[in-house]
Amino acid sequence: MSHDLARSERGVGLVEIMLAITIMSVVLLALGSLMFQATRDMNRTGAVAYRSAAQLSAISWAQSLPFDSLTSATYQSQVVGCVTDTTGQLIYNRCTTVQVISGKDTRITLVITPTNLTGKSDTVVVERNRPLVASPFF
Repeated sequence: MSHDLARSERGVGLVEIMLAITIMSVVLLALGSLMFQATRDMNRTGAVAYRSAAQLSAISWAQSLPFDSLTSATYQSQVVGCVTDTTGQLIYNRCTTVQVISGKDTRITLVITPTNLTGKSDTVVVERNRPLVASPFF
């Protein structure tokens, strides 16, 4: 009887420990892969958010330009060309061209190229119209 009691209280064997370590390592590898994918997706999402913010900033800048000054040569020399700008952690080059479509319509093309990423350039086109006259007598 004491022989059966000693056998049941021996403890955990080497095979059980090796099996537990194997199961735990498989679970940890799966969790590590999941964490890697989550981090990669979070970095991509952050990059997309910064690029979208840069586009919105460029659109806002283009819409704030005075319409009558867009066609003057002195003002175009200040607007047309490339400048380096930042939005959050994104550093990019913003290249601007102005094209007069008609006397009432002007097209501003903005090309945003990130400098610290290997991503593609984003092109934003803003079409501006001559504002309506605010006087009720016309």
